[in-house]
Amino acid sequence: LYLLLASSALFSQTINFEDALDLTLKNNNKIKVQELNIESSKIDIQKVKSISYGKIDLSHEMSRTNHSGHVFNSKLSSREASFSDFGADKYLGPNSLNVEPKNLNYPDSRNNFNTKLSYDIPLFTGFKLTNQEDILKLQLKAQNIKLNLNKKSLEYEVLSAYNAAVVAKEFIKATKKAKEAISFFVISANEFYKEGLVTKIDKKQARVHELNVQSKIIEANNKFNIALAYLRFLTSNNNLEDVKELKLFTHQDKKLNQLYVYALENRDDLKMLEENKKGMKKNIDIGNSSYLPTVYSHLEYGINDNTINFDSQKDYYLASLGVKYTLFDNTRKYESQKNKIAFNKTELTLNQLKNGIKLQVEKAILNLNAKHKIFKEKKEAKELAYEVLEQSKLMYKNQLLSMTELLKQEASFRENEASLIMANYKKSLALAKLNLTIGKSLKDTKR
Repeated sequence: LYLLLASSALFSQTINFEDALDLTLKNNNKIKVQELNIESSKIDIQKVKSISYGKIDLSHEMSRTNHSGHVFNSKLSSREASFSDFGADKYLGPNSLNVEPKNLNYPDSRNNFNTKLSYDIPLFTGFKLTNQEDILKLQLKAQNIKLNLNKKSLEYEVLSAYNAAVVAKEFIKATKKAKEAISFFVISANEFYKEGLVTKIDKKQARVHELNVQSKIIEANNKFNIALAYLRFLTSNNNLEDVKELKLFTHQDKKLNQLYVYALENRDDLKMLEENKKGMKKNIDIGNSSYLPTVYSHLEYGINDNTINFDSQKDYYLASLGVKYTLFDNTRKYESQKNKIAFNKTELTLNQLKNGIKLQVEKAILNLNAKHKIFKEKKEAKELAYEVLEQSKLMYKNQLLSMTELLKQEASFRENEASLIMANYKKSLALAKLNLTIGKSLKDTKR
């Protein structure tokens, strides 16, 4: 049993927010998928770059046929054609022009082996390749920004879960303290009852309140366990059993316009749209490439014979240079129009987002200010409720207050205490929300 308890204590962990966040970002499968997509995009860029280097093929073809055209062509290719193939051995003068040479029309079956090395390279594509490479690089940047955006979203989720676990833990502590206080009330009521100073109803009222508090302890423990279960899910750490202190962030004590300017410089969704806008501009350039000629080259070196050999007398080379220019293709015009519309739509979306960011920042500031004021009021209310409770205890001891009124004051104090805990939790989320709204990562902020 001792070893079992020691082993359990060894593997159980108490975690703070920073460690919980690091574990979540490290183990989150969605983040890993995005990182793999980024690696795939890097490969796409290298693939497009490789097209400009051309392609080298080594091929070997084997065939056997008695097709007159193929047989004669293979003889020519291997430099074995003779006049007898044209029936020159039967030529008897002008009157024999209609002679059908048997060697040419009905050749024996022949093997043909053609081994060649070829190199194809695009010399000029109307800037399609360079523009495509630029688009892929812009998409890669957008993916990295999207990854950062998703990480920040996950940061807020971890903060919400972590602080919820801390709050649940604080509720447990507060409720246990309430139980200790109520237990004292029960003992006091029993003592007073023995001395005939109070009635049996005081005892029952205190006991009922004690049972209700016990129920709240069970409920608080359940909320804490649920919060820890979710935090274990996020962090992929099954040994997590406890959390440390509440995580709070610094207050951005700046004016709205200053925070708005900061947000325009740091918001990831804004950066992502900027990259998309650049990509749409590149799409227009790719569309315009269809109005330019393309230049390509083909180089080939091979050996052709009726047997497999590398006789230099049977080799050949081929070099070609081609230029292609589309004189008419009416679809190009409409494709260009669509690309321009897509660019304009992205620009409008970008402007709309800029306008919306200012509203988001303003709402975050107003929400934080409200949560901060509420927290101060809840703190003062708790202090006053505590003073009233202490005074009520004294009055009850001196038989100047009924048990019913004492329990009301105790319940009022616990309610104000719970409200303060929740106000602090909501303030922590509002602080984090403001940081995220202006584009700041929670990993970059200090307590």
